[in-house]
Amino acid sequence: MVLGIGTLLTLALPAQAEDMDWQVRRLLQPTPEEQQRDASGRVFIYDGLHEEQVNKAMDKQFHRVDAMMFVRTRVTSANGETEVEDDGCDD
Repeated sequence: MVLGIGTLLTLALPAQAEDMDWQVRRLLQPTPEEQQRDASGRVFIYDGLHEEQVNKAMDKQFHRVDAMMFVRTRVTSANGETEVEDDGCDD
């Protein structure tokens, strides 16, 4: 899905296991075409990734951070339960 709001946004749809695989691959090992889209100003919205994957991207792919947006990030609480981070997008 592509949204035109000033900058072109590409939305990753619901977080299923197979969706996670390609999102993580795109996040950490983008193809040359994906890198070109990022460089042209497109923003890709990653949906439902785990905080460890987001942190790894911030460490390894920081030069692409302007092309990344994360929603419904899953975090592990102190008691070991996985929770979805409130990104404030539903308000």
